[in-house]
Amino acid sequence: MKLNFKLILAALTLSLAVNSQNALPENVTVNKRGCGTSVPGPEWDTWFNKKVQEFRDNKTSGKTQNISIIIPVIVHVIHGGSAVNVFPNISAAQIRSQINVLNKDFNGIGQNVTQLANTGFAAVGAATTNITFCLAQYDPSGNPLAEPGIDRVNFNTMGWTNPNVPTTSSAFQSLMDNTIKPGSIWDPTVYFNIWVSDVNSNAQLLGYATFPGGSNLSGIVSNVGNANTDGIWVWARSFGNTGSVQAPYNLGRTATHETGHWLGLRHIGGDGNNNASGDCSATDYCNDTPSQKGGYSGGAYGQNFGAPSYPLHANICSSAFGDMFMNFMDYTDDAYNYMFTPDQNERMQTALLNGYFRNQLSASAATLCAGMPFADFITDSIGCFNSGIAPFNPTEGTPTPTFSWSVKPSTGVTYVPASTDANPTINFPGIGAYTITMVATNTTGVSSHTMAVRLEDCTGLKENSLSARLSFAPNPTSGQLSLTTNFDSAKDLLVVIYNSLGQVVYSKQYNSAGVSKISIDLSAHPDGVYNLSVSNGKERIVKHIILDK
Repeated sequence: MKLNFKLILAALTLSLAVNSQNALPENVTVNKRGCGTSVPGPEWDTWFNKKVQEFRDNKTSGKTQNISIIIPVIVHVIHGGSAVNVFPNISAAQIRSQINVLNKDFNGIGQNVTQLANTGFAAVGAATTNITFCLAQYDPSGNPLAEPGIDRVNFNTMGWTNPNVPTTSSAFQSLMDNTIKPGSIWDPTVYFNIWVSDVNSNAQLLGYATFPGGSNLSGIVSNVGNANTDGIWVWARSFGNTGSVQAPYNLGRTATHETGHWLGLRHIGGDGNNNASGDCSATDYCNDTPSQKGGYSGGAYGQNFGAPSYPLHANICSSAFGDMFMNFMDYTDDAYNYMFTPDQNERMQTALLNGYFRNQLSASAATLCAGMPFADFITDSIGCFNSGIAPFNPTEGTPTPTFSWSVKPSTGVTYVPASTDANPTINFPGIGAYTITMVATNTTGVSSHTMAVRLEDCTGLKENSLSARLSFAPNPTSGQLSLTTNFDSAKDLLVVIYNSLGQVVYSKQYNSAGVSKISIDLSAHPDGVYNLSVSNGKERIVKHIILDK
């Protein structure tokens, strides 16, 4: 797929059109990410914050603990009759990629999370929520789904208006909430409902969600999910990380952000601080997320947009480390947000225990996530051969599958504790390109998943510690890339660029680089996302490059 970045910029001149008491009015535009999630009223804050405190008190006294939960997902793909894999009737592979992203992000191992080590928020850490998402295997009548977790709905057959017609946020959400959602929702006490469709660019939306409510709140407090609306909606071009997605929202973080709302999280900026005239008083009710006024690249009301560099707005709201723009509940581009915090996890755990349409999902997963195995594992495309790789394995299936891991080339590869373990550590004999395959088998069938990785020698390297001395631009690039270095003394640098398969497309040694600019030409290579690795033998930085001609 060609990534036309000029069209992306035109289509994604999106704004924050949030219909809440503290949100931007609809006639005020802010470029970049558009989240339409509306803030629930003060009654909800009172109820939910009380439940969060009860959860914390019970954890302290040992009466409860963080739970591990599997959430069954049904994705309603709303289209106008186009063939499967023709936008907006997106492919099963694109949908599966979003489930992979959710599982990775909610377990603290999402893309770019290693960059947290180079910030003042490293001590806070990226939370591991122990929340796993699976594509439901059965429909509400108990029939096996031909495409697990997918419900394709033709709006023409249903007599509905094309979701691409409404030109405002309020009109689009009215169509979704009053017609499309009620006409397609599956029992929200059993399924996590996600709707995916096209949307008119003038509506300025990428996604929106409903907040969790208790049985005594549903139907009383606005913007809390009910039996007709509970779930999230995501624009089909920002859903997953493959297929029809478009940069800079092409890594699946829109659904991660909206799922955070669905599990009770507020925007990190607190939905209240105006960059121009506000203060730092708005809160997201989490003690480990700093207050922020926002404002990067047009941001307002406590949120940041675009591709900021750390630190951002240090000491503006009393935080020496500045804004936590890398939090999933900010609005920065997908590559720049990669963490939840422990306090945010406590709020999500509270929602799962107390939310009327949340607290039965784990029980339904025992049935809906059962059956034929769906093989999957998650790992970075670049790793260190001397430290091994331990893939995250969210494979489903009942009976529990057995596993068989293999690597090509296989010479010298070892597995700890064994290649038949569900989550082995894979050790490699040296640098180079490898393919990892995992086969999951149970009595109902066999499934496999394969991924290409590139292994490097990271002995003695400090990951990403060159950030302050190195920058590259433009990104996205049409092919010509400038790498600028600013060292106190001359350094020998090895610059390597890998494609998405882990294959080397550029490698060059630069001797005695000090204050200099290095020109790199990628124009001969196809559009896509590449990994840039720069090392001086003791330190290394890895960055993503978007090539769009």
